[in-house]
Parts: sequence; structure tokens; C-alpha cells
Amino acid sequence: MRDSAAYMGELTVDDALRLAQAWAAAHHADENRSRKFALQWHRDTLPADRRGDALLRDLEFFFQAASKDAAYWQAVGDFTEEATGVWGLQALKALAGLNLVGLLAAAVLFAARGGSAYTAGAIGACGLFLAGVLLAYPALRLTRISRARANAAASHSRKAGSASTWEQLRSANNVNPNVGRKERKLAFRLAAAMAATATLGCAVLVTTVWL
Repeated sequence: MRDSAAYMGELTVDDALRLAQAWAAAHHADENRSRKFALQWHRDTLPADRRGDALLRDLEFFFQAASKDAAYWQAVGDFTEEATGVWGLQALKALAGLNLVGLLAAAVLFAARGGSAYTAGAIGACGLFLAGVLLAYPALRLTRISRARANAAASHSRKAGSASTWEQLRSANNVNPNVGRKERKLAFRLAAAMAATATLGCAVLVTTVWL
């Protein structure tokens, strides 16, 4: 390569910076990041190994690694965001509202006191709907936690994509990609339980009224 051929001997700091700048221009890479990498590379590399071809090879490898890591963390964030997006919050709120309305209806039915079977049905429906209402708080809280951790994953993507040294890239990757998964699964289970309480509560109400 012409750039490396111009620097066959040991590179000085200025040589490394110029070579990194030329590489960035040729590969449409961020010039500032490339220069910072070259500066750190020169500090960390033994004098005998400070060759132009070695710098170009390490530059290319670093930028490829940073790009892949940024894409990975973006995918992690997108998956969590999609799994617990706005629609998920709205669905939980709708389930909470349905259980609350059912609770009020069951309370009205209980107040009517039309007989022992009537009262027992109203109490059963109240219990089911009340359970659904109480489950709404932890479900919403867990969903918000999972979404917050999705945003954190997106920030790691930005850090990886803007890293200029291996230390910065390692720092961007220093997080568990599974954070938020446990909360998301628990939120889904609670949502399923809320849907079940609403369904069973409605069935009890209808049965009580029509029998």
C-alpha cells in the first residue's frame, strides 16, 4: 500500500498521526478517532514494532471491531425496546383499566345483595378484578425498568461507535447484554395474569347476573 510504503522504518508520533489521517480519508473514517488511536498506539507499541503496515493493520482491525460492537449493542437495545415498547405499556394500562372497571361493577353487584349465590359471585369477581388491579403496579414498574436498560444498551452502542482506543471500546462493552431480560419476562407473566383475572372476573360476573 502506498501509505505504508512511505513509512518503512520506525514511525515517529508525527508520522503515525499523518498515516492515520491518510488512512481515515481513504476509508471515509472519523479522522479525529483515527488520530487518537494512532497516538495511543504509538505510546503502547514497542519502538521496534512501530511500522506503518502494523499501524494500518491495527487501525483497520480496531475500526471493524468498534463498528461490530456498536451494531451489536444497537441490536440489543432495539430488541428490548421492541419487546417492551410503547404498545406494551399501553396494553398493561388497558388491562389495569379493564380490571378496575370490572372491580367497580362487581362492587355495585355486591351492594345489590340479591341472594347468597348473587353475593358469592360478586365477591369472587371482586377478588379476581382486585388481583388484576394490584398486579398492574409491579408489571408497569418492571416494564419501565426494562425499557430504561434498553436505553442504556443504546448508549453503549454510541460509546462503541465513538471509541478511539481499545480501553474505551472495552469500557463500552463492559456490561451484561442480558440486563432487563428478567424484568421483561416477569412483566409478561404479570400481564398474562392480569388478562386472566379480567377474563375470569367477567365470566363470573356474567354467570352471576344470568343465573
